[in-house]
Amino acid sequence: MKRFFGRKSDDKIIIEGSEFTHLKKVLRLNEGDKIIANVNDEYDYLCTIAKLNKNDCIAYIDNRSLCQALPKRNVTLFQMLPKKEYFDNILAKSIELGVNKIIPFTSQYTMIKEIKEERVLAQVMTACKQCERSKLVEVSKPIKFDLLPKLLEEYDLAIFAYENEERPFNPQILDGKQNIAIIVGNEAGFSEEEAEILKKYSQSISLGKRILRCDTAVITTLALVSVLSNN
Repeated sequence: MKRFFGRKSDDKIIIEGSEFTHLKKVLRLNEGDKIIANVNDEYDYLCTIAKLNKNDCIAYIDNRSLCQALPKRNVTLFQMLPKKEYFDNILAKSIELGVNKIIPFTSQYTMIKEIKEERVLAQVMTACKQCERSKLVEVSKPIKFDLLPKLLEEYDLAIFAYENEERPFNPQILDGKQNIAIIVGNEAGFSEEEAEILKKYSQSISLGKRILRCDTAVITTLALVSVLSNN
């Protein structure tokens, strides 16, 4: 059954914008068809399309159920801004692997300084529908590296994937941790000074002897956290 994001109004869901275009012109759904609608809360809404207007779709709610794909732990990805093609993959895969929030940041070796918010929102929506999450993942505006230490203090655990670290990942560091931060660099990595600062506020880990591409490092780290923490 196809899934769409919309807005709730009493006992119905209104689907508009690009989601309506996809529903009507791409998938060619009709009145009477069943869909799953999400309104950025914890529920999946089973709906019946009641009316297709020129600019929106009205779907009545048949019933609702808790979304089973929402993560159990609060995981935030702090991602040094990489090249666009890497960032596209990082967005999709981190959402599939249970991240609740993505905070891009700039640093000494960052060439990309900003993101296109409209493009990012479209990618987030597509990824959430792909893995059947009912709440959209927040992607903040890029921040400067200098803000990271203060932000990391808000987490029960911060994990820093660092290519020069020799200590392997210890699953026990996840025990009882509900609010987890993951820090990953871009294709250029961190300067020694930046790495030393992060080590003071996080648990640095090695992902092995092979140097991983930045999007691979994100997938590897989040897969470890997701599986080992039952997230």
